[in-house]
Amino acid sequence: MPFFVVDDGAHSHPKMMRAKNAAVGLWMRVGSYVAQHLTDGHVPGPVATMYGSTPQISKLLAVGLWHEHGHTCPRCPAVRPGDFFMHDYRESGNPSRAEVLARRKRAADKKAKQRAAQAGSGADSAENPSLFGEESSENRDGFDEETDANPNQDSDDSAGHGDVSPGDSSGTSRARVPLHSTPLRKEGAGEREGSAGSSARAALSLIPADWEPSADDVRAAQLARLDSGREQLTADQVDAVTRKFVRRQLDDGKTAAAWGGRWRQWAETERPEQPSAAGGVVVHLPTGRGPVGAQPQSTADKRAAEAFALAQRLRAEGNQ
Repeated sequence: MPFFVVDDGAHSHPKMMRAKNAAVGLWMRVGSYVAQHLTDGHVPGPVATMYGSTPQISKLLAVGLWHEHGHTCPRCPAVRPGDFFMHDYRESGNPSRAEVLARRKRAADKKAKQRAAQAGSGADSAENPSLFGEESSENRDGFDEETDANPNQDSDDSAGHGDVSPGDSSGTSRARVPLHSTPLRKEGAGEREGSAGSSARAALSLIPADWEPSADDVRAAQLARLDSGREQLTADQVDAVTRKFVRRQLDDGKTAAAWGGRWRQWAETERPEQPSAAGGVVVHLPTGRGPVGAQPQSTADKRAAEAFALAQRLRAEGNQ
């Protein structure tokens, strides 16, 4: 579809400043209507009153962004009674109706030739790299030929910014031609099936009871803790964190194709257990009652204490 050109200096143009935001909003909205319906800058009166108010229309006329019937601007065409015209619409780089229709016809003819060639050679339609299956790499209106088709696009005025109508002033920057992004490549059915197959091959499973993180996992977690200002985990704390992690995943019935990433996230924020005092390990009973004056433990703290105690007991039994 065609574009309504707005100069990059429009935000500070004197006409825009005097018209104020509400009227400028009407000017831009109607500008998109004019571009879509190929009216060559003419604004039907019912459209103007549908999108804006009478005071807004009056401001656009007063500053010279619009013209009404009987205007005296030598560069703009006559206007029918009740309608309006966007000052310097064509001189601002906006394509005319004839240009847009000619580009559409050229694009359609080119597409027809491409289809005929594909039908003759038996080529697969998947070879068309356009995101839109019915469109060629150029857009429907042929804006890739904008430079040659519209010799006025380098005018020093943008739509409604000319220096002939009432209220104009110098300093308008050159109109810009709209940029068009390159269509994304359309993914073929084979590629989608391939990616789906890759995901399917990565089977999900419960975490093994004896799972351990790799050296890279531990290194990444330690670096993340260092970056966030947390203390480094000792070897014993890494073991405790791992057992706690495995137990939680099994309790929750979690499944995954790989566990290193989840463990790193767990270890990055885990609070390590503090070394116990000499004489044994204090394990809080399930009653939740701790030493006098102590704060009640949370469920996570209780589980951590139990896991730490279990690790200590297993380590002691292994040394016997």
